Amino acid sequence: MRSLLRSRRGSVAFATVIALVPLIGVVALGGEAGSWYVTRQHAQNAADAAAYSGAMQQLCLSGSSCAVAQSVDYRAKQAAAQNAFCNSGSSYPGSKCVASPTGVSHSVQVASLGSWKGVAGTYVQATVSQQQPAYLARVLGLSTVNIGATAVAKVQIVEKPPCVLALTGSVSFQGSPNINAANCGMASNSTAKDAINFTGGGMTMNLGSLTTVGGCTGQAQFCNPALTYMPAPIPNPFAALDAVTIPTLAKCSGSALTAYSAATPCRNDKFKLSGNASGSPPPLTGGVYFISDTFTLTGGVSISGTALFILLPGASLKVTGNSALNLTGNPSVATSQLPSALQPHASLFANMALFKVTDPDTSKNGPNDVQLGGTSGIELKGIMYLPSANVTFQGNPTLNLAGGACGELISKSVSFDGNATFDTTGCPSQTKLVSSQYVQLVQ
Repeated sequence: MRSLLRSRRGSVAFATVIALVPLIGVVALGGEAGSWYVTRQHAQNAADAAAYSGAMQQLCLSGSSCAVAQSVDYRAKQAAAQNAFCNSGSSYPGSKCVASPTGVSHSVQVASLGSWKGVAGTYVQATVSQQQPAYLARVLGLSTVNIGATAVAKVQIVEKPPCVLALTGSVSFQGSPNINAANCGMASNSTAKDAINFTGGGMTMNLGSLTTVGGCTGQAQFCNPALTYMPAPIPNPFAALDAVTIPTLAKCSGSALTAYSAATPCRNDKFKLSGNASGSPPPLTGGVYFISDTFTLTGGVSISGTALFILLPGASLKVTGNSALNLTGNPSVATSQLPSALQPHASLFANMALFKVTDPDTSKNGPNDVQLGGTSGIELKGIMYLPSANVTFQGNPTLNLAGGACGELISKSVSFDGNATFDTTGCPSQTKLVSSQYVQLVQ
């Protein structure tokens, strides 16, 4: 018996068991803390989704039309619910919230902010949390644990608005064009993967912005600065003109350009001015000229002055061979200068130099029907609205508008080919076109 009491066998095992008790407790407590971390990640995902969706809805509601009329709060909380975080009693389409175990509750709070961290803007903040009982953590004095996450999303506005907009087609660059438009940008509302398209690598690009609802194809050095797959197209400020039908106009008599008026309600058909003509005509002085068929300048002639050219369906415009077209849009257009169908929209023609009428029969509008090229000099101090035209720039065109605002080119598609030069140097950073907007998580 005395030998048994003096035996030390098993003493180490007993000490190990005693030591393992707190170690197991620490490991178990670590496991509970690990579950908190997982919950925290789920909460952050829900907060991110809620803030982003809320800001997207804010962006939608700030536009001219919004297909989904729900409030920012609704869309944000719906996104949180789709990530399994819901306020008690709430229900949203696509919700993944289930009945919570006893003692577990969720909270989702959404706030629209006019500034964040001292920076003004449009923000949506989402805060989600889960409160749950503490188990092993009770030894640390915790009866419940509140696990939360916050996210903030901002509606971002591209700093430089576009002065070129392709309504349904692409903005493309081929060859070695020289683009110098630092104070404004270019945009395409096309959803195609090549809505912005670069072919070749010799081009020089200096653009204030480059955005599209679709994608960009071409060399990375040109596509990387582009903002692609934007959430909404850029609104068309001249869309009211698209549904206008111009009544049939008689041909103007004589070979000179004739402005529209009550006395001469006519169209200039197949007008051509070439180097064989007896010099260039005197400057235009503020008229409105309707053009049908092909309007051609070639052989070193020029037309300049203040005017609005309205291209009728099927009409095309070609300026080639060292010729020049220098037009300044009329500061205003009187109703007496327009047919009755256009008179309600007279204000839209202020500072407009070119307008292409859209025909409901698209086959009559013709492909590539506005070509400005060769070695021609194009100076258009005004707006070009050519919604059905594929516009091709070649040569040395410039686009600007005197008087404090940039001119715009709005067309079906736009292509800058060969050695075309597009220059808006000195054009202030403001246009009738609004800047693209998108949503970005900032926290």
